[in-house]
This record gives sequence, C-alpha cells and structure tokens, in this order.
Amino acid sequence: MTALRSQRKQDLLLASRLARGHAVGAFDELAGRADDLADRVLSLRAWVSSPVGLAAGTAAATLVLTVMLRRGRSAALLRWGWSAWRLWRSVAPVMATFFASSGAHRSRRSGQPR
Repeated sequence: MTALRSQRKQDLLLASRLARGHAVGAFDELAGRADDLADRVLSLRAWVSSPVGLAAGTAAATLVLTVMLRRGRSAALLRWGWSAWRLWRSVAPVMATFFASSGAHRSRRSGQPR
C-alpha cells in the first residue's frame, strides 16, 4: 500500500513539474510576442512623429479631404474633424503627463531603455 502511494506521489510530482515547465515555456513565448508587438508599436510611433511621417500623414489627410469635399460631404467631414481635434486637444496633455510620470520604458529582456 505504501509503495503504491509513494509511486502515485512521484507520478504527481513529475506531472506537476512537466505542467510547470510547459506553463513557463508558454509564458516566455507569449512575453516574447508581446515585447515584439510593443517594439513594433514604438517604432511606428517614432516613424509617425518623424518629419517624413508627418508629411505622409498630411498628404494622406489632404487627399482624403479633397475627395470628401468633391463628393459634397463637407459638413459631415468638418464635424468629425472638429470633434477629433477637440478630443485630441483634451487627451494630449493627460497622455503627456502620464508618459512623463511613468519614466523611460525598459525592455524586460535587456533591461536597457528603449
């Protein structure tokens, strides 16, 4: 009876170690993917805030505005644009305060600032 109990205990400990190992591996893979996505978002953010990104965004917005105004939807477009501008003006200071208070972003893998 005690040999069977001891064997069962060893089997459960082995299963627990295997499950823990799988969980750690899955977490590491997920964390790596999340870090890659965060790096992509930060690089996109840097590109959009660069002079080239601003010029491309301005050109795209001008093109969309020109097409929309030719179709006669200027009132709706101006309403949406005005609402978006007001929203941005109210949210930008809060975001700036949040990012300033959170400090420099650090990569989990290297410990270096991004």
